[in-house]
Amino acid sequence: MSSWVAPATRWQDVSDGDAVLASLVESGRLLITLQPAPNERTPTHCFRVGSEYRIWQPEVGGAVFTEDRPDLLLQPLAGSSRTRFEKMVWRSWLPAIYPIWKRQVIHASAVASPSGDVIVFSGPSGACKSTTAYGLTRRDKWTLVADDALAFSCPSDDSKEPIALHPLRRFVRLRQATAHHFGKSRAGEVAFEWPRVPLRLRAIYALDSNADRSTPVGFSRLGAGEAFQLLLLQAFAMSLLETHHNQRLMRDYLSLAAAVPMFRFTFPKSFDLLESNLDQLERHAAANGVQTDLLAIAGAASTPGFAGAPR
Repeated sequence: MSSWVAPATRWQDVSDGDAVLASLVESGRLLITLQPAPNERTPTHCFRVGSEYRIWQPEVGGAVFTEDRPDLLLQPLAGSSRTRFEKMVWRSWLPAIYPIWKRQVIHASAVASPSGDVIVFSGPSGACKSTTAYGLTRRDKWTLVADDALAFSCPSDDSKEPIALHPLRRFVRLRQATAHHFGKSRAGEVAFEWPRVPLRLRAIYALDSNADRSTPVGFSRLGAGEAFQLLLLQAFAMSLLETHHNQRLMRDYLSLAAAVPMFRFTFPKSFDLLESNLDQLERHAAANGVQTDLLAIAGAASTPGFAGAPR
């Protein structure tokens, strides 16, 4: 399963959503009920029915999948927009489904340098993850890897392979204030492409923004224990009732915290100071081994013993 890029999808329109939910309540095991998001009207229910997982949201539709392969049966209500439904699946449901398929998803944004070195920005909603990532991509050195949800997988116990990153969402959602700052007329989504170079996860930054403009910019290295706790707070999971999946989730996040350096990035939360904040972030990343200059990379690659050239 590790080689797949995106799940295979099949479609089946449903005409009687009430009957579907009644059947799931009668025959399935309820794993969790998620309350409506700000732009939704009804809760989302997740069930286990035999070997199948079933997601159902009244007035919207559902999805069916198993843990043995990345394959989704999408079930929108008849007459609804498939485009809108599919976007909701990718935005709201897949981050919780991916761990069932042995790919973890962390609430984070990420960018890649021309060399393929990736830095990640984690933190709760409102921590400036999207603003920081999108702001860097307005500079020539960076491209977007993820906005708000980053998928990764860890190698098997006997493998020396690094942690792998995988595409999930391919659009960045800008809030009104951020969109206005970057010259866009309104909030919305901006599409981006997955980088074509091989990617290597180099550093994770836990964003700690403060509305006080006098807050000094600072960076502090976190120990693996503290990093694990902070990362776990941003993990997506289907349900605490799925013990074996959650055990793997814990192991994978322990591996992530042990393998990738994590720093707390403290900064004033101000658009006026954004470029200065990003300057210091770039300098810190470069000082900690992130390759951002293609000319320097090319020159180093010709030096005997250099181990940092992209493969």
